[in-house]
Amino acid sequence: MQIFITKYLAIGITVLLASLVFSQRNAHASDYPIFRDGKLIIPRVDTAEQTGRFQNVELQLSNGLGTNFFTLLNYQESIVTPEKGVYIDKVETIITDSSPMQVFVKVTGSLPNPCYSVGQINRRLKDGKFEIALHSVVLETFVACPEVLVSFEKIIPLEVYGLSAGNYEYQVNGDLSGSFSLAADNNL
Repeated sequence: MQIFITKYLAIGITVLLASLVFSQRNAHASDYPIFRDGKLIIPRVDTAEQTGRFQNVELQLSNGLGTNFFTLLNYQESIVTPEKGVYIDKVETIITDSSPMQVFVKVTGSLPNPCYSVGQINRRLKDGKFEIALHSVVLETFVACPEVLVSFEKIIPLEVYGLSAGNYEYQVNGDLSGSFSLAADNNL
């Protein structure tokens, strides 16, 4: 009985920690497209070169001559490079010993000044490698920003449930990278 309680307590704590990690992301940004009042908002569009290259894409549904089509209203392009906006000092892997395993990447770095914030964090698995993109956002302020680096730390969950046993890599903003192994298929 004690093992049963300990196992479910560990799972509960893991779920709580994961919810705290997800709550660190932008509260106003959605992970899913939203269609409301004839407007489609897509939070992120990946390209072959980069995950999350285009963000907050807005399309308006229009009717014309018996056909429906979308008109592009707005989008933000976010090119992630190792030297632009987010300076990454260190990445490390956090792996739980629960079943199924959970894998997190802890990223430590800095932003150019207090007028910057970490924006969307996008990730995708491509050919056994997780591509992680941390985007920066320039905050709208009415005061001058001192040129001092601002430290940050983000813990990013990787979607490893259902993956086969094997070796996997990750790379953050095309720069720092690491790897981890799944000893067995990662499912229940």
